[in-house]
Amino acid sequence: MQLHGWLFDLYPLDSAMVLWIKVEGGKIHRLEDPFRSRFYAQGKKRDLMALFDSLRQRRYAAGYQWTRKKEFWSGDEVEVMEIEMSHPEHYGRLPRILPAWEKHITFYNCDIPPPQAYLYEKRLFPTGRCIAEVEGARVFRIGLDPSDSVWIDDGSLPDLQVMQIRMEGESVRQKSLLIEYEGYRMEMEEVDIGEINRLMKQVDPDVILSDYGDASLLPLLFSLERRVRVPIPWDREPHPIARQIDPKGYSYFSYGRTYYRAPAHLFFGRWHIDRKNSFLYGESGLEGVIELARLGKIPVQRMAHTSPGTAITSMQMDRAFQEGILIPWRKGEPEQFKTAWDLLVADKGGLVFQPKLGVFEDVAEIDFASMYPTIMAMHNISAETVLCRCCENHRVPEAGYTICEKREGIVPKTLKPILKRRAWLKEKMKQSGGRGSVVTTGEFGEPNHEQQTMEIRHVDSEVYNRRQTALKWMLVTCFGYLGYRNARFGKIEAHEAVTAFGREKLLQAKEICEEEGFELLHAITDSLWIRKERLEEEEVLGLCQRISEVTGVTMSLEGIYRWIVFLPSKGNRESPVANRYFGLFKNGKIKARGLAFRRNDTPPLIREAQVQMMELLKRTEDPRDYRLKIAEILDIFFDYGLLLKEGRMKPEDLILTKRISREPNAYKVDSLTALAAQQLEDIGIPIHPGEKVKYMIKDALSKDKNERVKPYLLVGPDDTFDLKKYQEMLAKATEELLIHFGYDAKRLLSFL
Repeated sequence: MQLHGWLFDLYPLDSAMVLWIKVEGGKIHRLEDPFRSRFYAQGKKRDLMALFDSLRQRRYAAGYQWTRKKEFWSGDEVEVMEIEMSHPEHYGRLPRILPAWEKHITFYNCDIPPPQAYLYEKRLFPTGRCIAEVEGARVFRIGLDPSDSVWIDDGSLPDLQVMQIRMEGESVRQKSLLIEYEGYRMEMEEVDIGEINRLMKQVDPDVILSDYGDASLLPLLFSLERRVRVPIPWDREPHPIARQIDPKGYSYFSYGRTYYRAPAHLFFGRWHIDRKNSFLYGESGLEGVIELARLGKIPVQRMAHTSPGTAITSMQMDRAFQEGILIPWRKGEPEQFKTAWDLLVADKGGLVFQPKLGVFEDVAEIDFASMYPTIMAMHNISAETVLCRCCENHRVPEAGYTICEKREGIVPKTLKPILKRRAWLKEKMKQSGGRGSVVTTGEFGEPNHEQQTMEIRHVDSEVYNRRQTALKWMLVTCFGYLGYRNARFGKIEAHEAVTAFGREKLLQAKEICEEEGFELLHAITDSLWIRKERLEEEEVLGLCQRISEVTGVTMSLEGIYRWIVFLPSKGNRESPVANRYFGLFKNGKIKARGLAFRRNDTPPLIREAQVQMMELLKRTEDPRDYRLKIAEILDIFFDYGLLLKEGRMKPEDLILTKRISREPNAYKVDSLTALAAQQLEDIGIPIHPGEKVKYMIKDALSKDKNERVKPYLLVGPDDTFDLKKYQEMLAKATEELLIHFGYDAKRLLSFL
């Protein structure tokens, strides 16, 4: 029997991979394809045979064979032992077993999640159309439908039954369970497990979207199931599979901040996506999650619970797998020794020209499109190509590193089709209507957008936007992973090479701008703000074209401002900072960075006040009009100051949201955020490093620590707030818009 359908989900079970195939009409089939994970070992044969014998005695290994593969760093073919594991659970234990053998043996491909390894080997991808030869529930052969490709975008995904589930209510004591599907809405003031059981069987959703499902909702429902002994069919899998869940989740540090990720509750044969525990879903929706799941060959719900960096790493591993390259387990290439002078020259990061303070008109903002990924692709920058042992070209500016001219690196090979696809998606987003086209593909699925083979149904421009946004985050993270200390395809010298080329190209752009008579107001990494009297769009577009030709990286016009304001540092009014500015484009849109309404820790009332002030500024034409709006901005300031004084707002309008960086009781200083977190811990609500804490300021200077703040969950209708503190926040938010006209927070507070 031949089965045609979409690959919906997959996961290992015993010695098989369970596949869920969704066919036309919505029916879903459960199939099993015999599959055993494999890994590779390189060393002396006696050591390798001893390793295999040890694994076989423990019944971990099912067999082995000798084969030849390419070594990643050198590109040379080497002989390795290919060991087949007996069970996916045993494969998962390899990272704990193999370190004892690392002194004499080098290991490869030993920590690839089995579903990804299966997809690499079969050349399939989630939501891809496939053809399977089956007998009963067993798969004898499966492959991708010849009409499909990971790069094809014909809008034909399976129809999905979606159920939404969340808790709703203003406090922990007044919450009810809300379930929505197909326009139907059910609200339970008291959770009825039997009713949820009935609904799950009746609706049989493909996707369950939850809010805080991982952190609190699902653990609550699981505990209620056990208490009343009525199991809810969360999974479609008929055989019991134990969920491997760390109940504490984990905290991690990234780019100077601590983040927390709640434990992922994954279903079998069904997708669960926690909208509040998925960065990717929050940025790009379900369409973006599916986009990266397809490209990265990662099951959809796992993709929703992980990062764009995991997707780009999986794409690189897939590329290596297809080319017969051994995937390193350990990084294996330490940073080369550098003198202090070498570090000073090479390790500089992106180039920044501090802005000129004040209000300016006739200003254009121009940006390099995907600058760092384009540099990696264009200059062949990858871990194995930078400082190669076969070339002596010293191509990297300043640092003088060599870049291989004999082979193309894994990183640029992976990035080139992504860059093309994102450019294509952005173009389709601009067209935003009518008919589109299927994209034909070249070698290894690289998109060939010039050839159009058939018409497709209209896809909404917002769908294209979500997909290109997902790719944007993948491209952003690929640069960071290149310098990540444990990245298997990373190397710090490759990271330094990218920033060196970036600095050179920004300087080239600056020089071209000044040759054309433009004044540079500000520049940061890949963006420039330039000024010229009677600025015309056509002239700026011509400038962008010239910069693109010289640098090899596409320069685009972000927009022309009617006016723009560069703000000073909060600590020093004479010192500019790179990331505090706002301005009004000629199309009427405001762009702002570093203002109160853009920050997550600003209370909603203060954010609302500043947004209203910004709305006034949308109706200005130049800095003179801006000055005329001062009186109206002050009126809004007075109105919200009166609101605060009279207490005419809801408690949630005063809530601050801040992220904690350590355990609540580990703080040595009693900051307001630490006190709020400690209060939550005291009532049995655990708070982990990286989680956000919501609270209201009651009396910031109170001698009683418990009276300084109150967590939002505990705020009652009779609770008071610190009027002076919130007035200061309002004054500082207003100051950001009027400081260049002589109004600071101290002066504004004197008006109240």
